[in-house]
Amino acid sequence: MIYDIVIVGGGPAGLTAAIYARRANKRVLVVERALYGGQVAVISEIENYPGFLSIQGPELATILYSQAKKLGAEFVHDNMLSLDVSGQIKKVVCKKASYEAHAVILALGSMSRELNVEGEKKYIGSGVSYCATCDGNFFKGKKVAVIGSGDSAVASALYLQSLASEVVIISKYPQLKLKAYTPEIFKRLNKTSFMYSANVKSINGDEKVTSMTVATESGSLEVPVDGIFVTIGRKPDTHMLEGTLKLDKLGFIEVDESMHTSQENVYACGDVATIKLKQIVTAVAGGAVAATEAIKNL
Repeated sequence: MIYDIVIVGGGPAGLTAAIYARRANKRVLVVERALYGGQVAVISEIENYPGFLSIQGPELATILYSQAKKLGAEFVHDNMLSLDVSGQIKKVVCKKASYEAHAVILALGSMSRELNVEGEKKYIGSGVSYCATCDGNFFKGKKVAVIGSGDSAVASALYLQSLASEVVIISKYPQLKLKAYTPEIFKRLNKTSFMYSANVKSINGDEKVTSMTVATESGSLEVPVDGIFVTIGRKPDTHMLEGTLKLDKLGFIEVDESMHTSQENVYACGDVATIKLKQIVTAVAGGAVAATEAIKNL
């Protein structure tokens, strides 16, 4: 089976690309290794997506997936291992099978950045998490910390407030750096406290997390917590593309304004691409552009 377009990644960028490609009557396969909807599927609340004053992440993910599915896009759960661009027909080599197509759109998204401090890896799954909506329910009535300074930290704190007894946001900056929220959001963070200009130095515990050591301007202190949610940004998972596509120094796939990569008929969009603003709305736009370009060049 040779598809017109294989899309790797089922987040907003990939699903939008699938919608546009199917509307052009192209045979499309979407390869997703985890959740359809990508990171959107685990965001509790979205307030900056046009057309919705507020929408739950899983709801938006379901809408995008359902639309692509209804239009006839095919879906498979698989994990890409490499990309063969040596011939006119491109081959996406995955763990379960290989998928061939005339064009490939890479919408791989990104993965959570780690703190890289003592105790972090040890307590993953035992108090350390990178997803509040995935694991917040385990911390009902407990004290939790959210590490981060951006929109993701605020979104996580908003969600955790309804579950935990206490929430504290720990930011390394003197103030939060928000793009998706206005200052009015602080009125809703009425159960959240803040530690600014603070850096986590270690995560401590026995079988589970019990505290963290935090360096502040006034010195080092131990902060008792039951759970730690790390929201310090994302990084691309593009190691399998090294030597195949041109990547920037951080590992993001280099693209031009039309989402073309360094290889003919291979496109990239969404968080994995070198775009300035990484938001749901720009991922959707990138998916539309990538699909339109792929269709034009088939």
